Amino acid sequence: MLVDWIYNVPTWEMASVACAVIVGVSLIGLVITSRLIPVEFRRKHNEFAGFNSALVGVVFAVLLAFVAVAAWGTFDKAADTAEMEASLAGDLFRDSFTMPDPIKADLAGDMRDYVDVVLNQEWPAMAKGAHFGDDGWAPLYRFQQRLTRVQTSDLIQAAVVSEALRRLNSLYDARRERILAARDHIAPMVWRVVLIGAGLTILFTYLFGMESFTMHLVMTGAVAIALALVIVLIVAFDYPFRGQVQVTPEGFQNVRQSMEMAGLTFGHAAP
Repeated sequence: MLVDWIYNVPTWEMASVACAVIVGVSLIGLVITSRLIPVEFRRKHNEFAGFNSALVGVVFAVLLAFVAVAAWGTFDKAADTAEMEASLAGDLFRDSFTMPDPIKADLAGDMRDYVDVVLNQEWPAMAKGAHFGDDGWAPLYRFQQRLTRVQTSDLIQAAVVSEALRRLNSLYDARRERILAARDHIAPMVWRVVLIGAGLTILFTYLFGMESFTMHLVMTGAVAIALALVIVLIVAFDYPFRGQVQVTPEGFQNVRQSMEMAGLTFGHAAP
């Protein structure tokens, strides 16, 4: 599948292939147009062609910029969501140490299991665009069940339980947003409009009549490369958790490292 190939190869390789294909098709189209429409005829209409080319170029540039900004915004939001999710998991892990024995070890273990599932199962699956199941919800449900069974007369512990429940609900929300971000991408209709607009922009370069055909080839190739690079940028940010340009699990890795430094392994207190 084309999408799998795009995000499984290095970004430079994908960009090189995309630029080569777009430039190659554009130059072939220019050669065909030059043979079908005499240069003298096109030269007579350079002024009109230039006006229309500028108009189409400006409209398409605005559209392309809008799509690029939207893709970057989605990518940035996915990164913030993942960082918030990791931060909330770390906070709940630390909150578990304020709970009475023996439930605090179980709560800490549940949160450690959750981080392990995210790092070892979900993140590799998101990088492949695959479904990763519902294993990540189980540790959170166990954590919630144990937390709601905590009975204490200590006002500080009661406040911590209330705050932990609030953070747990926020963690649920952050997890849902991350899952949705992993599945979200630019709609096919938008891609069709982008490709049609790029084709029209390149097509208008064919209508100019230039004395030097070599210069005409260079001009058309430069426009094609510029469009190809912007399209490659949008593709790189389209799926936030796929490809070389992706949201990294650094936040969860830092949280797991903090858990290990706290002396917990697989949810059980180390001696």
